[in-house]
Amino acid sequence: MAIEYKVQGSKMVTLDSNDHYEHLGVPTGYYQGSSADKTIAKMHQCLDKIHSSLLAPWQKADAVNTFILPCIAFHLKNGHVEKKKHLIPFDKKLKKFAKSWMSLPSQASPEVVYLPHNMGGLGLIQTKTLADVMQLVHAVQLLESTDLGPMTAQLLRTAVQKKIKRAPTDSVVADYLNQKLDGAFETYYADTRNMWTRVRQATGHLVKTDKLDVKWAWTNDKIQLLVLGCGVTKKTCERMLKRAVHQAQLVHLTAKKSQGKVYNITAHQSVSNYFLRDGRYIRFADWRFVHRARLDVVPLNGCNRARDQKDKRCRRCGYQLESVAHVLCHCPAHAHAITLRHNAVLDRLVNAVKLPPTTTKYVNVKIPGTDGQLRPDLALVDHVKKRVTIVDVTMPFENHDLGVFAAARAEKLRKYADIFNKFNADGYDTFLDAFIVGPLGGWDQENDNVLRRLAVSVKYAALMKKLMVADALKWSRDAYVEHITAHRQYQA
Repeated sequence: MAIEYKVQGSKMVTLDSNDHYEHLGVPTGYYQGSSADKTIAKMHQCLDKIHSSLLAPWQKADAVNTFILPCIAFHLKNGHVEKKKHLIPFDKKLKKFAKSWMSLPSQASPEVVYLPHNMGGLGLIQTKTLADVMQLVHAVQLLESTDLGPMTAQLLRTAVQKKIKRAPTDSVVADYLNQKLDGAFETYYADTRNMWTRVRQATGHLVKTDKLDVKWAWTNDKIQLLVLGCGVTKKTCERMLKRAVHQAQLVHLTAKKSQGKVYNITAHQSVSNYFLRDGRYIRFADWRFVHRARLDVVPLNGCNRARDQKDKRCRRCGYQLESVAHVLCHCPAHAHAITLRHNAVLDRLVNAVKLPPTTTKYVNVKIPGTDGQLRPDLALVDHVKKRVTIVDVTMPFENHDLGVFAAARAEKLRKYADIFNKFNADGYDTFLDAFIVGPLGGWDQENDNVLRRLAVSVKYAALMKKLMVADALKWSRDAYVEHITAHRQYQA
């Protein structure tokens, strides 16, 4: 005869072994049930609505980050969400939509979708990766809890003991969480699914699949999670793990010979990617162009990787390789647009300079009193204070690493060395440097030396950098579209 229990007059329901009740939205019973089924369905509906909306591309990505991805965070941390059934299909849809928001073809590298804004991406994250991150965050929070910490550590030792059938040492506990398969774990014993098996599995996924620098270690008589070689706390764990995810995505992208070469430069200066967050100062046409150009997936003969594509010559000048670098920097057909792009950056630099009464400004002309016919872009000469500043703007293509910018700067220093030496020998405080902006928005950090020399205020310099990047993208896009369509995109 079944016994009935009542609480405040209400009958308590008896659960079978396969039944669950919802505790804070998580199905709980003898076995943990699949969590967030309704939440995932709602996320799909919201994602479809955002994708079909009239929001700007960057607004769609922001809406996903703000309203959709946080919906699943609690279930990923406290419940069990099936990756194959729920997370992977959602990730595939999100990746497809995000690529369309960036005007990228299907063969474009997906890492750019998951990079943060300051590295040139949309700042999204795969839910299957987020699931592993949240498992580790939950474990760290329990281990560092004042009330539950000792009990949690003891439950961890109990889980390891059930796995190896003997009392574990401290190092064995760490090896268990690191998903080691040798030593004490060479002999296989069936493992009962629990929180620590999920943490162990999540650690293995992050290390082996996502290539994260994550490791459990025993330090100061307690188990601790190390991320990027540094110990984390319950307050910093989630932030550090997501930073490690971003770093792993960037390493994977920049290792690609073709699609990662520009990001080797642009990903390291946030000003090069300022527009990813709000699209400020750029046109929609520039947005549609820049991501494809940076990933080298534009329809140029030299970028076509089809096996039957044999003719890679430039369609305008006949050069042997029609690449993005050739079109934006070297094709004679676009020499005028390239000059206008250079002048747009130079004009902003010239207009930012406030001259003292005793200083004379020379823009793209020979400096009086110097030999030769060299015409630096900007020269400021103060004969009273005996102070000379010479700056030359150059825009080399962002190709693989910052060595391209260093080489361009060295060439400018060599070119104007005679002028520098003349004024220096005459006792002038002489400054000579290059000002470098890439055609795809790459920013050289050494430009800050020039801005300080020209006494440009920090506040305006922050704005001017963004405007210069926007100018570079605008003229590069116009040159590219003119190259493809043979129609002039600007007024001469």
